[in-house]
Amino acid sequence: MVITTWEWTRVSGLTSFFLIFISVFAGLLHSAPISPRKWKVSLFFFHQFTGWLGFLIIIFHGAMLLFDSYVSYQWYEVLVPFMSDEHRLLNGIGTIAFYGIFLILLSSDMMKKVGRSLWKKIHLFSLPAYLLALVHGVLVGTDSDTGTMMTIYAGTSFLLLAALMMKRVSVAFQKKERSMAKEG
Repeated sequence: MVITTWEWTRVSGLTSFFLIFISVFAGLLHSAPISPRKWKVSLFFFHQFTGWLGFLIIIFHGAMLLFDSYVSYQWYEVLVPFMSDEHRLLNGIGTIAFYGIFLILLSSDMMKKVGRSLWKKIHLFSLPAYLLALVHGVLVGTDSDTGTMMTIYAGTSFLLLAALMMKRVSVAFQKKERSMAKEG
């Protein structure tokens, strides 16, 4: 069985999307005050591992486009946003997501050098980077109109929204408890 470059591109795109989702989801759970302490180390490792693995597969995804004889991308069309002739806007969005994820991962590995404050600001791009990857996948992906893919895209988005809301509510609740403790 021979796997075509289109199939490699498709599989690597979907795999990287799912790994980035898992990384962002684990990061939200790790940073939520209500997450059990015994889970924190595992969630942190899982968050970092899936982020880097997803990023490496994104690199493979882009590299496969260089070998696709159907569309035949040039290196600059893959690496420079909005330079491709095919789906210029949507591929540019995917490229921006790629660079955003790279910046997030790089700043995390260099947190001591860049400082926690800058790292935190860069890390706020995690959800927008996921959303850019989502838009890229939904609107360019050849399987996006299938029920399975729509369920995956909607499900991952719902889970991230729920995790974000859980984190925000637990942070707000924790602040309120501290405030009441200071007053009382």
